[in-house]
Amino acid sequence: MRLIRKQLVVDHIRINLSDLRSVFVLAVGKASASMMRAALQCLGDIPIRGILIAPSGQELPTFNDRIESFLSGHPIPTQAGVRASHRVVEAVSGLREDDLLLCLISGGASATLPAPVEGITLQDKIMITNQLVRSEANIHEINTVRRHISRLKGGRLVELCRGSRIISLIISDVPGNYLPDIGSGLTAEDPTSYHDAIQVLRHHHLWQHTPSRVKEHLHKGVRGVISETPKPGSPSFQRVDNIIIADNRTACTAAQGALRKRNLRTNILTTSVEMQARDLGQLLASVANATRLNVPTLKHSRAMIVGGECVVRVTGKGKGGRNQEAALSAVEGIRGLDGTVIATMGTDGIDGNTNVAGAIVDGNTASRASRRRLDPSDYLTRNNSGSFFRLLGDCLVTGPTGTNVADIYLLISLQ
Repeated sequence: MRLIRKQLVVDHIRINLSDLRSVFVLAVGKASASMMRAALQCLGDIPIRGILIAPSGQELPTFNDRIESFLSGHPIPTQAGVRASHRVVEAVSGLREDDLLLCLISGGASATLPAPVEGITLQDKIMITNQLVRSEANIHEINTVRRHISRLKGGRLVELCRGSRIISLIISDVPGNYLPDIGSGLTAEDPTSYHDAIQVLRHHHLWQHTPSRVKEHLHKGVRGVISETPKPGSPSFQRVDNIIIADNRTACTAAQGALRKRNLRTNILTTSVEMQARDLGQLLASVANATRLNVPTLKHSRAMIVGGECVVRVTGKGKGGRNQEAALSAVEGIRGLDGTVIATMGTDGIDGNTNVAGAIVDGNTASRASRRRLDPSDYLTRNNSGSFFRLLGDCLVTGPTGTNVADIYLLISLQ
């Protein structure tokens, strides 16, 4: 984004700011503070109003009095987030045809901008989201439900802002950069339906546990009593531009560059993996073994990068997350492989219900665990990977990074 003689240039878009009454900036998500700061520096003395919503625990920078700042719960939404969402609804609804809405969206936007539809409580929304996360539902399925119980998600934000041009600059935390799933699609058309949301809940055997108010709302949607989210081809979106400015490939490419500087031949296998964390851990272990056996297609590889986001079916009550679970699943598979290291990490610095980013395992992890009488399979059964790695001192700790572009998995094998 650049300002060139009163023209705002964003990618292929040029907007003459002298034709506008003002620019309204909405920044929401883990990178909201840094994105807002960059936008204000770029726009200079252009009249700006805005709202910033960041996860609780961040220190908010001081902006001018035209920017309202809110801290909101993450990963569990809070009433503070609901109040911030109400303010967004008020502000965006008041924009006119000669206003530009600039949205700065990053990972965590779904949780930090909770706006349940009328008749559904925040607790209802928290309950159904937690049930989906603990099941094997993937991010697409989770967001299919989220979009249909929200006042802002699934393109509803665009419907509220009918008169103005909208540009969204997006840091993607979703494998494949599927727009309806990033922040649950605040400014994206929604190809799914109320019927799809019900099917997701039924498929994962959650319908019988779904709050009655959510059931009633979804049934109303299926019957046409309440309107659907805007669909592809909706005229409202002709004035909307969604632009991805960073994603998982950005981070994986940077990791590749760092490893190559250390004279490691490095390949990026994929940046859109979506599978069970345990399966990925076992896959990485099998690749490590194949590399050690000099399989022709792999013998020149010294490092491999996988990006994306895995899922975990939670059946135990332990501490952990998808990255630590993937690492723990690889422990036995690389037992005794000297020079083999697997590292798993969330780019936001947070993994599941822990305060670590992930974990590091190598060929000696299994024997070290045995000496401590730690059984990897037992900790996997209890979804307690966080405790396993804490006891071994093998957690990967970065602290919150202030952004999120999904996860990175590294396999390094030195022969």
